[in-house]
Amino acid sequence: MKDRVRIGVLGRPYGLKGGIRLRSEADPGVLQALGRLYLEGRGWRAVDRLEWVGGEPVIYFAGVSDRTAAEALVGTPVLAAAADLPPLEEGAYYYFELVGLPVFLEGEPLGEVADVREAGAQDLLVVRRGLREYLVPLQAPYVEIREGAVHLVAPPPGLLEI
Repeated sequence: MKDRVRIGVLGRPYGLKGGIRLRSEADPGVLQALGRLYLEGRGWRAVDRLEWVGGEPVIYFAGVSDRTAAEALVGTPVLAAAADLPPLEEGAYYYFELVGLPVFLEGEPLGEVADVREAGAQDLLVVRRGLREYLVPLQAPYVEIREGAVHLVAPPPGLLEI
């Protein structure tokens, strides 16, 4: 497991008291559970407050008390400690936990998960085999995650040209 997980990028400042919008890649429930965040190149910062404005998260960090200080953070990648993430239900997983897992097709090695892409209606596993990449829908009945691996059970016809 990675020590730090990217959860978004800081966007425009909000208001005059140090608030800054977060272009989030994380679930709202995850964001609300985090009391500290790592600002790439700037270190850890305590989260004083998180609010939602127009469906978008706005974060107030300790030590960032005005608009000028918030403007200096625009574009900064935001990460969380993997250990700080709230636990998930049995059988659920964070996408970063899938990256690097081996992928099997009918019991035979196919490759490994290189990435997970959010693609609108359904997310996609990027499965790498050598120089070739396959995009596999991350949903049942195509994919089962068990025993520390991804198993392709019933890929749609033509999806994998091996």
